[in-house]
Amino acid sequence: MTSLPLLPLRDIVVFPGMVVPLFVGREKSVAALEAAMAGDKDIFLLAQLDPGCD
Repeated sequence: MTSLPLLPLRDIVVFPGMVVPLFVGREKSVAALEAAMAGDKDIFLLAQLDPGCD
């Protein structure tokens, strides 16, 4: 089984092949991006249902 860093997205849905700017500020989100960049460059993007929830 493969594990990927997870990046929850607020107020946006990203589909395969889309190119969109991502503004990342939460510590956990920054850590997920850093883990993806340090490894094989894959990251799991997930649309967050409740944007008020951290």
